[in-house]
Amino acid sequence: MLGKLMKYEIKATARLFLPIFAALLLIAVANRFILGSGSETPTIISMAIYIFIMIGMFVMALFVTIQRFYKNLLSEEGYLMFTLPVRPWQHIISKMLIAMFWVISSTFVAIFSIFIISFRYNSWQNFLQEIGNLQALIAKIGFPFYTISLEIVFSMILGLMSIILILYASMAIGHLFNNHRVLASFGAFILLNILTQILTLFIGEQYSSYIFNVSIMNDTVNQEIYFGNTPLTMAGFASELQTLMLVSIGITILFNLGYFFITNYILSKRLNLE
Repeated sequence: MLGKLMKYEIKATARLFLPIFAALLLIAVANRFILGSGSETPTIISMAIYIFIMIGMFVMALFVTIQRFYKNLLSEEGYLMFTLPVRPWQHIISKMLIAMFWVISSTFVAIFSIFIISFRYNSWQNFLQEIGNLQALIAKIGFPFYTISLEIVFSMILGLMSIILILYASMAIGHLFNNHRVLASFGAFILLNILTQILTLFIGEQYSSYIFNVSIMNDTVNQEIYFGNTPLTMAGFASELQTLMLVSIGITILFNLGYFFITNYILSKRLNLE
C-alpha cells in the first residue's frame, strides 16, 4: 500500500514540477546561445529569467512539501485519506520520500542547467584531468576520500529528511490547537528548532573535547602533534573525521526519529480535523 501511496503522490506532484524543470532547461539552452552572441541586454534579461525560474523551483519544492501534507492529512481531505486501509506512518513516509525525491531532482536539474550554460569542450577536458590528478593524490596519501564522501552524502540526505520531518511535526503540533493553527505551527517550528539546537550543542560538547583536542607531546626524541588521542597524520585525521561524521549522522537519525514519532502519534491518537 505504501507503494500505491507514493505512486499517487508522485503523479499529483509531477504536473507541478515537470513543467518548471522543462522551463529551466529550455532557458538554460537559450542562455547558452545568448551568452555566446555577446549581446548585453538580452544576456541580462535571459539570466534574470533563468535565476527567477531556478529560485521559483526550490520555493515550489518547499511549498509543495508543506501544502501536500497539510491539505491531504490535516484539512478536510484528511477524512477521506484516513478512511483508506493505510496506517498514519505510511502517509508520513510516502509524502516525505516524494518530497525528498523532488528536492533532489530539482538540485540535479539545477546543476545540469548550469552545466548546459557553462559547458566548454576544453573546460570539460581540463575538469576531467583535474579529477584524475585529484584521484592520484588521494591514492598517494591514503586518504579515504570516497568513504568519507559517501558519509557526507548520506549525512546530507538525512539533513534533508530532518527538514521535512520537522515541518511535518510542527504542522501536526499546530493542529492540536482549535484556533490560529498556522501561527501555532510556526511557533512549534521555532520551538522544535531551538530544542534541536540546544540538544545538538549539548551532545556536541561531549565529543568536541575529544575530537578537537590538539596537543603537542614532547619527548627526548621527537615532537608529535596529537589530534584527540591519535597522532596528527593523514590516517589519524581521517579516522577522527569519520568519527565526527558518524556522531553527526547518529544525532540526526535520533532527531529524525523524534520528529517522526511526534507526527505519527498526533496523527494516530490526537488528530483533530474540525
